[in-house]
Amino acid sequence: MTTPRPLRLALIGLSSTSPSSWLSLAHLPYLLSPHGLARYQIIALLNSSLSSAAAAISHYGLDPSIVRPYGSAEDLAQEREVDLVVVGTRVDVHYGNLKPLLEGWRDWRRGDGKGLRMGQMKKRGVYWGVRTVVGTQGWGSPVVKKIRDVLGSKEGKLGKVLSTELRISGMTGDREKLGEKMAYFAERKVGGNLWTIGGGHMIDLLQSLLGELKPESIKSHLTLQRPLIPLTDSSGAITKTITSNTPDLLYLTGSLPASPPPPSSSSSSSTPPSISSLSLSPSSPPPGVVPVQENATLHLRMRRGPPFPGEPAFVWSITCERGEVRVTSDDSIAIILGTGDVKIEVHDFETDEVEEVEWEWEDWQKELPGPARNVGSVYEGLWEAWVNNEEGGQGPKGEGKKRYNDWEVARRRHELVERAFVESGF
Repeated sequence: MTTPRPLRLALIGLSSTSPSSWLSLAHLPYLLSPHGLARYQIIALLNSSLSSAAAAISHYGLDPSIVRPYGSAEDLAQEREVDLVVVGTRVDVHYGNLKPLLEGWRDWRRGDGKGLRMGQMKKRGVYWGVRTVVGTQGWGSPVVKKIRDVLGSKEGKLGKVLSTELRISGMTGDREKLGEKMAYFAERKVGGNLWTIGGGHMIDLLQSLLGELKPESIKSHLTLQRPLIPLTDSSGAITKTITSNTPDLLYLTGSLPASPPPPSSSSSSSTPPSISSLSLSPSSPPPGVVPVQENATLHLRMRRGPPFPGEPAFVWSITCERGEVRVTSDDSIAIILGTGDVKIEVHDFETDEVEEVEWEWEDWQKELPGPARNVGSVYEGLWEAWVNNEEGGQGPKGEGKKRYNDWEVARRRHELVERAFVESGF
């Protein structure tokens, strides 16, 4: 079998003046690792100007004979060798970068990206035959995969999920101040804030594991408790105070549908059932699907600022019929970022014993910095789907193997996030 060539990739927003940007922290380490280099090759870089792109190529040690600089999306759209484009800019300029690319590539078979105006962007991606990916990577964490195994293993030992609750404190570290570079968190029009970024990722994580919330059941309450926010410079000194118009306390609740039923079997079949099928109870969901009771409750609470002293910043409980899973971390977004320690515990109601469940990164992930580990899983999924010539997104009921989230998933997440804003008057 011939080894597939690496996917030729263009990056948008890898700046030499922002070494702590998401592209440089979470994407580049994977792409430049031995594992990533076997699958992807960076051949183009788009920044706000041609000189900025050239400076970034030099700053990050990319080969200028291979990586070409671009200063406009329209010019990049003429690059016929690019298979995949990854947008890592601030959210408010996603659309401006992606629209000309999609219009320029409408006759091409493949592409990738993330969009702010998902209704328009999804239509272009679907109608023009472009493969799409959105970077919500928390579902790919080995912690989440282990939880899925625990909930669906041991012949249904824990039973169906009855409810889940996730409480998060933090996100911005301080409950009152923001660093100057984070000032956009207080501007609703920019689009990147506690709810759209933190909340969006967490809602995706919960629904990727347990199923899509019933739209009619969703209730939310977003509020702004501290509208005046002091901004601090790199030394910690306050430089000015701004007025926020984004929420700093968030509540969301809703009901989940029952997990998909097991495949029906015909009693007239002359073929006896396999041993593996006999080990499943009649009500067991298909393998890999978490058993969820009809109208199981989901509750999310997020707030800015540190937790009460001595309490974890991240507490996720999943209550089942015969037991409960609890996931804790002192890092509020450890599962998303791939940083910090995360503990999984299972309480067996019958024995009243609590067991800690071990989990670990794959070997290739251990070689990467924390933020690149889950993001690397998204790249891995896209590569597998590409090689196998299949779509890797997940439908509303979780059919098939999930390899990455596509724009259809992103559209649903954006609609939920925007609905919560509107319902709370933001």
